[in-house]
Amino acid sequence: MKKISILFLTFILTFSIAGCSKESDARTSEPSDHGGAEADTELDTESADVTGTDEAELPSGTDAEDAPDDKNPAGVFDLEKGTVLLNSGYEMPILGIGCFRLSQEEAENSVYWALRDGYRLIDTARIYGNEDGVGRGIQKAIDEGIVTREEIFVTTKMWTDDYDDGAAAIDASLDRLGLDYIGLMILHHSQPENDVEAYQAMEQAVADGKLKSIGLSNYYEPEDFDRLVNATTIVPALIQNETHPYHQSMEMKEHIARYGTVMESWFPLGGRGNTQTLFNDEIISSIAETHGKTSAQVILRWHLQAGNIAIPGSSNEAHIQENIEIFDFELSEGEMQRMTDIDKDQRFAGY
Repeated sequence: MKKISILFLTFILTFSIAGCSKESDARTSEPSDHGGAEADTELDTESADVTGTDEAELPSGTDAEDAPDDKNPAGVFDLEKGTVLLNSGYEMPILGIGCFRLSQEEAENSVYWALRDGYRLIDTARIYGNEDGVGRGIQKAIDEGIVTREEIFVTTKMWTDDYDDGAAAIDASLDRLGLDYIGLMILHHSQPENDVEAYQAMEQAVADGKLKSIGLSNYYEPEDFDRLVNATTIVPALIQNETHPYHQSMEMKEHIARYGTVMESWFPLGGRGNTQTLFNDEIISSIAETHGKTSAQVILRWHLQAGNIAIPGSSNEAHIQENIEIFDFELSEGEMQRMTDIDKDQRFAGY
């Protein structure tokens, strides 16, 4: 009888410990431009919601534990905060200033004006030849107390000529920008012969604390995107492609959604020589008239509501201010559908 009592007590204790372990596990599992934007005409002039991601759908290199959870999903735009949570775990502003085709002096001024006006995302690239100017604009804004370094999200890109020595290219961009880390570095173009090695150099730089997030630009085919993803470890946080109302990148956006990868638009307003084509589109201009906004503002607002990060470029102080004044109105479902319907799958650039 004594032995039976001891066995019974042991059974009860074992069951209780198992129950406590399950409860503990349940608690700990709770969520505690040539990528670049266009320059001004004066110079030349869908949310990817992965809340339902299944482990079987995760791309190579993604652990189930690292997948976004339902309460804090990657790829969903917060239009009130003006940010998106990347699959890397970092928040990124969804509207920024692009520095494509800006001189060093223009880049310095545009970046400074943008930061002063409330922008917190800056996009440049090694091939633009203005990383030094971007760095000076950032430092000027910091020195004047407009922003802190931690508030600024800087993106630059590794050029194809540098893919064979990615580590050196990363260090050179850091030096030119005058920064000790970069928010996002992107491979500028698909180049199958050595882009995997270049991407792996960026992965190492993430481990070293030099880069926070990494991504791609100008990968236009799902198969090409998957080729690189399946050969590397860190899933791209972002892909930057030509995207605007006449080329809405719907196929790629649908494909990358399964990875928690978001779309960023270069040429968000159509690009050099094409802005007026979009500005004068009857649908866009009529929506703009309804809201008392410019066509540029309507297009940029459409980008954000459609789930595209936008980086319009400008060297014009007034236009930089105009481009950020898009958080005080909203396009209706009907207006968004009208914008969707003008997609022509028409690219303006050949690169």
